[in-house]
Amino acid sequence: MQAGWAAAGVAMACVAWVAPPAAAADAFPSKPIRLVIPYATGGVSDSIGRVLAKSMSDVLGQSVVAENRGGGGGTIGAAVVAAAPPDGYTILLTSPPMVAVAPVLLKNLPYHAIDDFTAIGTLVTTPNILAVNNQLPVRSLADMATYAKGDGKNKLSFASAGPGSTGHLSGQILQNAMDIVMTHVPYKSSGLAFPDVISGRVSMVFDSLPSTIGYVRAGQVRPLVVMSKERSSILPDVPTAIEAGYPAATMNFWMGIEGPAGMPPAVVEKLNAAIRKAVESPEMRKQLAILGAEPYLISSSEFSALRRQDAATYRKLVKEMGLERD
Repeated sequence: MQAGWAAAGVAMACVAWVAPPAAAADAFPSKPIRLVIPYATGGVSDSIGRVLAKSMSDVLGQSVVAENRGGGGGTIGAAVVAAAPPDGYTILLTSPPMVAVAPVLLKNLPYHAIDDFTAIGTLVTTPNILAVNNQLPVRSLADMATYAKGDGKNKLSFASAGPGSTGHLSGQILQNAMDIVMTHVPYKSSGLAFPDVISGRVSMVFDSLPSTIGYVRAGQVRPLVVMSKERSSILPDVPTAIEAGYPAATMNFWMGIEGPAGMPPAVVEKLNAAIRKAVESPEMRKQLAILGAEPYLISSSEFSALRRQDAATYRKLVKEMGLERD
């Protein structure tokens, strides 16, 4: 009998030892979650992050609190999350520049952009778009190729939100694909670039659709192509670069959610499911359409593979552009 009780005691002890992680995952979340937005208030990332936080709060029945930690091209906020406990209560809004570009541009980061984070899932894609000054005599990429090699040779310029930004990368990708040369004019933000494109001081701008859509809807700039693989449902009449004959001129700009490295898989999956439900809610879809973003939902494992793929692709491009820091 004593042996039986002893065996039972050992078995119960083993169950008690194994149970807490599962129980913790089942109980998650039991307190507010902090969503770190690694940019200042007022931008597209901030707007999308706050919409997501509200919608996830409704899905999880627990507050998801958006916290802006801007600076360093997103690296300050990323460092905060990398150093946080891997329990799912501190998560990060991320995008390709943070995963792939910042590690090349900025040396001595206090974290590894891939290994120090857990990929949780994506939420939206925000296609980069090429918008030109209304007086520029081009209405297609074919026109632009002819103009760039003829009357407009050495006259074309493009604006971006700064060296290494997605706009800068998009401009280089298109130049490579079309075998043309344009002058890059960097700004501190895309908001500062648009007045010069509208006035004609700069020929065109490459930027995310959410940042551009207001100027397009107001007729202040003319959209030429989107650099996504498919047309945007928000601007269905604007062709892709692929349709225009330049399949190499594509760039998939996504936004996703990461956490610190070592998060429990069950918590990761619960957060991934919450993101999916949040993004698929009618209210969030409505808000995304206004902002110019489209749902883009993949699993945590697919997101992990995407991050590594983009890191390799854009690292190579940044080095080719001579932007790598010594």
